[in-house]
Amino acid sequence: MKIFNYLVLIFGFILIAACSNDADNDLNNESLTSEQVKSQMQVNSISDGLDEMVSELLINDKAGKSNKSNTDSACAAITFTEESMSVAYNQCIIRGKTVSGTIVLTGNNGNTEGNTGSFEVTFTDFTFNGHLLNGTKTFSFDFSDSNSPTFTVVTDATFEDANGDIIDWKGNKVLSWHLDQINAEGADVTCTGDWDITVNGIKYEFTVAEPLGANLGCAFITTGLMQLEVGDMTASLDFGTGSCDQKGTVTYPNGETEEVSW
Repeated sequence: MKIFNYLVLIFGFILIAACSNDADNDLNNESLTSEQVKSQMQVNSISDGLDEMVSELLINDKAGKSNKSNTDSACAAITFTEESMSVAYNQCIIRGKTVSGTIVLTGNNGNTEGNTGSFEVTFTDFTFNGHLLNGTKTFSFDFSDSNSPTFTVVTDATFEDANGDIIDWKGNKVLSWHLDQINAEGADVTCTGDWDITVNGIKYEFTVAEPLGANLGCAFITTGLMQLEVGDMTASLDFGTGSCDQKGTVTYPNGETEEVSW
């Protein structure tokens, strides 16, 4: 395998940090608040940031170039075997996130052309922006259309924060890249899927109601609609129609709406 600096994608849910006691109180009061919505979205940023990083590694590999990824070689070492790729990070700063520890991608190219297949990702002492990751991710890829590679990502993992709190993340998503649309109208990459996040015994169920879109050069989701369910309560977050900003519109269970920023 060979890796090169093919492209830099910032496609994260860059929102505010972890679940607070206020969120639990709001659940007891049968309501959802903007703080609760944003705090749970922050959990998504951990998994999403890692998914972007791994999908970029695979895209770079398929491009067949000779350089490493966007990772600084001074802080990361990439090694290969016939069926695996190992990346050892040493306090690397990648798109503003601190990454340390080792990830190993093990798998195969599937068909004889090598344009479909899957890799299982495992972690050893791996932290992403202060969260220790355990568990697995599986990336099934399809490069049949070189301009529109897709990745189906299945996650069964836990994230542990600096306070020792454990967050359970299970679910599926599909990342669709649109390389022929870069620097043109429309999203450079879109995301669909559904997943559950469990914090302190409370399950938050996320569903992408309208594909989430992002563009190179913008650090935020620019389009799409995400739904959040907690018990019998449902809220949604509308990311807008293409503006590169840290704003979205939350619709609460009672139908009220509020523009929030993070």
